[in-house]
Amino acid sequence: MKYLGKMWRNCQSLEMTNLSMITRRRVGLIAALLVVIPLGLASRKWGADLPVFIADNAGDALWTVAVYLTVALCFPRWRSVTVGCVALAISFGVELSQLIDVDWLNALRKTLPGRLLLGAGFLWVDLVRYAVGAIAATIVDLVLRNRREES
Repeated sequence: MKYLGKMWRNCQSLEMTNLSMITRRRVGLIAALLVVIPLGLASRKWGADLPVFIADNAGDALWTVAVYLTVALCFPRWRSVTVGCVALAISFGVELSQLIDVDWLNALRKTLPGRLLLGAGFLWVDLVRYAVGAIAATIVDLVLRNRREES
């Protein structure tokens, strides 16, 4: 009986450790979102003051990074590669939805939130930018998660 009690306490402490790891992960993801979103918006607002390459590409890549962080926030136990694939699929889906010409969707895209979340016009090159954002976010997440596991 004493052995079962010890096993039970070990399981509880392991679960608490997992919970605290998830909480720390979520706090880090929220902090990253609070950095990435303003950077993405700034790349659009002050694009004329930035190098052309950054002005043209950063906003879309950062948009997918924000999607990555949001998916990871909702599903903190998912593998980084899975989160990256889902973020890329969402980004591609949103971009491809810009090919749909429906009045209510067009009206939604004319609002600021609609334009920020759904975009305004389809561009093939955006798919490449989204892929770069998803790959970058996945690599950074993998590196950070591996560092945490080693310590």
